[in-house]
Amino acid sequence: MAQSEPSFNLWSAPWITVEQSDGALAEMGIEETLLRASELRAIYDPSPLVIVGIHRLLTAVLQDALEPQRPSDLRRLWEGGCFPEAKIRQFGAMYAHRFDLFSEDEPFLQSADLPRQPPPRAKGVKPVTYLMPDFPAGTEVTHYRHGAAEDNAFCLTCAARGLVTIPPFATSGGAGIKPSINGVPPIYVLPGGKTLFESLTASLVLPDPRYQPAAASTTKDAVWWKREPLVKHKAVVHEVGYLHSLTFPARRVRLHPERLDANCSRCGQNSSWGVRSMVYQMGESRPKDAPFWFDPFAAYRIRGEKEPVPIRPVEGKALWREFAALFLPSIAEGQERTQPPSVLYQRVEEGIGSDYHFLPYRCIGIRTDMKAKVFEWIDAGFDVPVSLIHDVDGGEEVRQGIEFASDCAGIIASTFRKTFTSEGRQSEHHAELRRRMVDAYWAALAGPFRHFVLEVAKRETREPARHRWIDRVVEEANAVFKVYSEMTGRDAAALRERVTGQRACDIRLKARRKKAIGG
Repeated sequence: MAQSEPSFNLWSAPWITVEQSDGALAEMGIEETLLRASELRAIYDPSPLVIVGIHRLLTAVLQDALEPQRPSDLRRLWEGGCFPEAKIRQFGAMYAHRFDLFSEDEPFLQSADLPRQPPPRAKGVKPVTYLMPDFPAGTEVTHYRHGAAEDNAFCLTCAARGLVTIPPFATSGGAGIKPSINGVPPIYVLPGGKTLFESLTASLVLPDPRYQPAAASTTKDAVWWKREPLVKHKAVVHEVGYLHSLTFPARRVRLHPERLDANCSRCGQNSSWGVRSMVYQMGESRPKDAPFWFDPFAAYRIRGEKEPVPIRPVEGKALWREFAALFLPSIAEGQERTQPPSVLYQRVEEGIGSDYHFLPYRCIGIRTDMKAKVFEWIDAGFDVPVSLIHDVDGGEEVRQGIEFASDCAGIIASTFRKTFTSEGRQSEHHAELRRRMVDAYWAALAGPFRHFVLEVAKRETREPARHRWIDRVVEEANAVFKVYSEMTGRDAAALRERVTGQRACDIRLKARRKKAIGG
């Protein structure tokens, strides 16, 4: 018998794709995912933004259900190897009803004062594709995919996945549309491990001002399942607790379910119920003069008297170049410095998973124009040597290694520009070659850099590692300059420029190498 009303409770319905120990994929609800976390490798989704949204939601559930207060609580949980079934089921008994996507009175992450079926020409109705940055919506008709937003429909699973990306990734969207609690989205740094259990346990943050945001309220924490299921239009909230921040309703939403015997536009699965439209308006934000919010999963640049700036994706900048800023301590205290994610330092300082010599982290973010446009997402994994976390000298060695590589990138770019952009020649073509050359240079150094970090982590191999890194950087810079200079042309003038450019590049790189080595 067909359902007359849609029902999709995220606590029990399968909507989270997980990788099992044998590599196979399966879909589970929140409860099953948490109870079987020790058997699972990781959360999976084609969009890394969905992975961040689900990870933060599961972290919020665990944080509330387990309420870790002391380092010993986390160490005991880690050593136990699984989440306590009784506490997970107790949480479900109390709050499972608050995870129903289409509840009439308490819809998950939506405002219950909005009708589930809107009247004609209702205010604020948008295509469901506004939930996913990689789908056409509004003026972004051909930004990623050709087609119109109204032609798309999401199954209930994909609608849920899009909904959970709002708290971490809602961006500015025109006049009066503000971003979520972290402003223009930062790079989120997610702890990893051998299992999903380890990843989530390492994500639990103790109620210590060193780890949780100093601006978080200790008296009021309106996490979604404990608050009134209403999101006021353009509401300004003056108190935000830590759990509230993980489920922050930056948009006032109400999904409009309809019968849909068709394939989902996102995952391709056939669905009897789907969502084409929704109310999608500005929701909650903090006041302009609110204290700065330091998210435990983000790294920041501290700039003296100026407001801190989260580490965000930058066009053309490979993520490994931010390794020191994301993970390592800074020397300067009073001036500009970097502050790595507090979940990283809690894990080391409190001995959570002390058998690890290298801590795995996954870094996920989106690059925007600092407003409404989304250009790309980034997703990269790193192994961070534990010995470097509090090793200021080692951290500085890595920083200097990145700085040396940046200087050499500047040398090949400027030499190429001076050599091959003489008046009347193919300046646009040469500019494109120069850009591709620099991109190829950074790509070539990604693997060697990871090896360099591992060697720097050991004091006995630090000095030879520095010399090997310097030589490798110079070698790659010369090699890539040679390759791309040979693409500039085959006539006599181009051949003369090529020889001149390669000689000038070699001289400048050797001089920089000599300065770096100190002799």
